Amino acid sequence: MAKEELKQMTNKVTIQGVLVDNHMSIKVDNKGRRYLSGAVEVKVDNDYIIPVDTFAYELKSNGEKSAVYDRLVKVIDWPSARTVGSSSAPRVTITNARIEDNSFYSEKDDRIINNWRIGGAFFRTAANDAKGINEFEVEGIISSIKEVLDKNGESTNTYQIKLLNVGFGEKVNEITFTYDDPEAIRYINDNYNVGDKVTLCGQVVYTQTERTVKKELGFGEPVTETYTNTVRLLKITAGTEPMSPEESGVTLKDLQTILVKQNNIIKEKAEAKSQAGAAKTPAASVNNLLF
Repeated sequence: MAKEELKQMTNKVTIQGVLVDNHMSIKVDNKGRRYLSGAVEVKVDNDYIIPVDTFAYELKSNGEKSAVYDRLVKVIDWPSARTVGSSSAPRVTITNARIEDNSFYSEKDDRIINNWRIGGAFFRTAANDAKGINEFEVEGIISSIKEVLDKNGESTNTYQIKLLNVGFGEKVNEITFTYDDPEAIRYINDNYNVGDKVTLCGQVVYTQTERTVKKELGFGEPVTETYTNTVRLLKITAGTEPMSPEESGVTLKDLQTILVKQNNIIKEKAEAKSQAGAAKTPAASVNNLLF
């Protein structure tokens, strides 16, 4: 008997605010196919500036025009605060965006680094007085629940819960959420278990802090360097009652098996790209040596 196909799970993000910057552009890949990509940055409440990535090929695999491409190409020329100033920049609404797995392979650490980004395709202009929105609703199977400790191993009263969310084509998104509200801590820690199916709601949080470091030299004025630290969180504000694996019909093991395959593909592609780059690098010639 054929295994039943996994159903796509809820994964919705709504972003509304001032269009701060627009990096969308049309490009051509190495096979000559035109596509559109790039991020837009939207400023919501609390001065969070949230990037939303876009991507679409001009043509589908069957040669037909892509409706997503046609929709997004109209956004390329939208002005932003960077081009027309904050007071004249439009407010935009991005609906049915999603939190996408954006994991990558670190050759230095020899492991997959779990990462995420927001991808969107449905844009429209909003009223000038439209409120800021940075909300998510994500359904998934719990793969871990743990407390966040500081560098000394002390409690921070903050917790993380990791969900495996089934996306289009049975792709599994591994997404980490944070919660520190006392009511959320009590409910989740008392009722949620690894393997349960839940839906989490909350806010997308992006904060940036700058750190200035002065480097003393042998003589003269010290050199000043400024570093920007970006913190990205998916902060939980609400959640559903848990559903057991027997009730949901979805097991954590099945999703973990798919995730391992995905991560192996990420690693293999990264290693192949690295080897191809090394092959193109010419060996050092005696004629190039200086001593």
